[in-house]
Parts: sequence; structure tokens; C-alpha cells
Amino acid sequence: MVRSFPAQIQGFLLALVAGGAYFLTYRVNELFDGIALFAQGINLIFLPAGIKHLAILLAGAWGALGCLIALFVLAQEFWQGAPTGNIAIYSVVSTCATWLGIALSLRLMGIGKDLRQLKFMHLPMMDLITTALHGFLTNAYFIMAGMKSERWIENALAMMLGDFVGSFIILMLLWFGLFVFRKNDKN
Repeated sequence: MVRSFPAQIQGFLLALVAGGAYFLTYRVNELFDGIALFAQGINLIFLPAGIKHLAILLAGAWGALGCLIALFVLAQEFWQGAPTGNIAIYSVVSTCATWLGIALSLRLMGIGKDLRQLKFMHLPMMDLITTALHGFLTNAYFIMAGMKSERWIENALAMMLGDFVGSFIILMLLWFGLFVFRKNDKN
């Protein structure tokens, strides 16, 4: 049914789903703040990283757009007092770093855009590359923009860990859901 929509409408719907999933997952992730919040903008369990990773991997630019908009809206809350322009650039840097990590991972592993060669074991490797780029680039931006003033490496590694753990949890939930769905489909 969705394929009968024009490409632009399909893209808009993909962006809407990606942004909505990112937003809702962020709200769920706030429940972990008491035990996993490392620093402003850095959580040691960050489930939305997995949503952004999957959204960009599966929906490309449209998935990135949805996550970017959701991140911009949410960042207004957790970067209160920061200029809107800095928050907008942060949202772009964060999203583009993830997109770059995915693109680089696909290229290094010889996986085409159609993802036919993608195996489950590729996902943690992709996630490691993506979270490393994201953690270091995003925290470099924080320092350049004056949003943070120190601890670049420590903050980058903490963000990388949180993104990796969050992505791992989301991927495991997806895998488990597909496993259960396939098992029920066979019966």
C-alpha cells in the first residue's frame, strides 16, 4: 500500500516514522538518567543512537532528516541556554557523523546500498565505527562551539560507549522481534 504513494510522500512518511521513533525512544531513555547520565548531552545508555543508526541505514536521507529534526527539538531541552544556531549545528553534526559512519562502514565491509550482503555480525562492527566517529566529532563540536570546555577524550569515549550500548540494545530487540515473528509465522 505504501509503495503506491509518490516517492516524496513515502520519504516524508519515513522521516516522520524515524523522527517519531527517535523522539519516543529518547523519552524512554530518560528513565535511565538516574543511573546512566554521564554529563550534559552524554548518557551511558543511549537508545536513540540505535534508532538513528537503523533509520539512516534503512531509510537513508529521509531517516536522517527525521532523526535530525527530532534531535533538534529534544536538544532545545537538554541544552537550555545554548544559542539555537549552536543546537541546530550540533543536530546536523550528530546526524551527519552517524551517516558518515554508516557510509564508511558499508564501504569498508563491501556492502552495497541495497544491504543484500549485510550479515548480523556486520552490525556491531558498523556500530563501533559509527559510534567512534559520532562521539569524537560531536564532542569536538561541543568544545569548538563553547558548549563544553574540557574533557574531550573522556566525553567522546563516554558518548561512544552510551551510543554503542544503546544501539546494541535496539538491535537485540529488533533481532528478538524478528526471531519471534518468524517463529510465529512458521506455525
